[in-house]
Amino acid sequence: MSCKFKLNQKRNPMKPNDPAKWYAIPSTVNRLTTRQVCKAVTRNTTTAPTEAESTFNLVCDGIIPELQQGNSVQLGDLGWIRLSFGSEGVEDITKFDAATMIKNIKVVFTPSKSLLTEIKNGISFENVGVVEEGFTFPSTKSYLEYKETGQLPVTGGSATGGGTGEGGEEAGGEEQEEDPLA
Repeated sequence: MSCKFKLNQKRNPMKPNDPAKWYAIPSTVNRLTTRQVCKAVTRNTTTAPTEAESTFNLVCDGIIPELQQGNSVQLGDLGWIRLSFGSEGVEDITKFDAATMIKNIKVVFTPSKSLLTEIKNGISFENVGVVEEGFTFPSTKSYLEYKETGQLPVTGGSATGGGTGEGGEEAGGEEQEEDPLA
């Protein structure tokens, strides 16, 4: 399997005077719906895709109250999910108001060791572009040609502009957090 990535240049905010470095960022190829995943995982089985989708939806509905109660929930061999949040601080403990001071509620997914091992086993990586200042060049070669000549390359594709890349990837190179249950 080939995992696609783009190169993005970033500065270390802790060392603003150091030169920026190039980092690989994931490039999402497709966003699969629950229905598409259920069709894929039930292929060559006796389970109907609609049965798998119904079960998946029941699990999603059932874990909400568990998370709201502060429970951590295992999702089979996928891993665990739990709630996380931050809050404002107070000097006087009697002034803490959870209803207004707890902020930034998130669902945190922690993959199982076996899932991570399976994902890493046999993966390879493919460079599918370079991102600089909101532009995506289709290859490192086309980026270097542009830097050398100041003109977009005539062969090998063209650079694309815009604030976001494929599949929810932002120009800054950060992958948007997605709801793992959506």
